[in-house]
Amino acid sequence: MALPDTTRPTLLEARREVSISIRASEEWQPSYKKHPATFKALLLHEAQLEESVAEYLAGLADRAPNYIDWSLIPEPLQVTAASSPLANKDDAVWEGEALDLTKAVIEAITLLVATGGQYGELEYGIDLGITSLSETVLVAAREQTAALVSQVTETNRKLIREAIKQSIARGEDADGTIARIRKVINNPVRAEMIAQTESVNAYGRGLYDFANTTGAKTKTWEALAGACKICAPIDGQTVPIDKPFVLGNGKEVMHPGCHPRGRCGAYYNY
Repeated sequence: MALPDTTRPTLLEARREVSISIRASEEWQPSYKKHPATFKALLLHEAQLEESVAEYLAGLADRAPNYIDWSLIPEPLQVTAASSPLANKDDAVWEGEALDLTKAVIEAITLLVATGGQYGELEYGIDLGITSLSETVLVAAREQTAALVSQVTETNRKLIREAIKQSIARGEDADGTIARIRKVINNPVRAEMIAQTESVNAYGRGLYDFANTTGAKTKTWEALAGACKICAPIDGQTVPIDKPFVLGNGKEVMHPGCHPRGRCGAYYNY
C-alpha cells in the first residue's frame, strides 16, 4: 500500500511563505498596508491563488496534447486546439477546462473579495460583519472568477495554437511540439502574474462593494508612487461612485486593479 506524500504539502507551504515574504517587501500604494491584518490576508490569499493557478496550468500542460487534432499538423492554416479527432469540435473540452479552473481559483478569489470588504470596515469604521459567506461577497467572487476564467482559458487556447504554428515553422516532430506546448502552458511566471493581477482586482471589488453598500458618494484614485502612464494621469482624480475611472489608455474601470501587477488604490468619500 502506497504511503501518502507528506513532502509535497510541506514544500508548498514553504513556497507560499517565501512568496508572501517577497510580496510584503515590494512596493504597494500605502493604503494596502494601513491595516496589517487585511494586508497579511491579502498576501496570503494571493499566494494561495498563485499556487492554485500554477497547479491548474501544470495539469493543463499534461492534458493539452490530447486536445490537438494531429492529422492537421501538416496544414498550419487549419491547425486548431481540438477536443477530438474532429477539428473545431472543442467546446465541450474547453468548457470542462473552464470548470476545472473555476474550481481551482474560486476559494482564493472569494477570500480576496472578503478581505477588501474587511479593509473597508476597518478603514471607515462601519461594521457589516463581512465574511467569505456574505451574499455580496459570493456574488462578486462568482463574477470576478468568471471574468478571470474566460480570459485565461482563451489565452491558453491561443498559446497552444501559437506553439503548434511555431513547431511547424521549425520543423519539429510531435515530441518537440508537445514539449513546446507544455513549456508555454506550464509557466510559473504567468501564474505569478495572474495571481498578482487578479488578487488586487478581487480585493478592489470587495472594497468597492463595501463602499457602495455603505453609502459612499465618490471615489478617489490613489496611484502608486512612480505610477505608469496608464495610472499616473488619474492620480487624485475623484468621480461619482457609480461612474468609472478613465485611465490613461482610455480604459474604464470601476476600481483598482486595472492592468497586470497593478497596485494602485482608491479612497471612498462619504
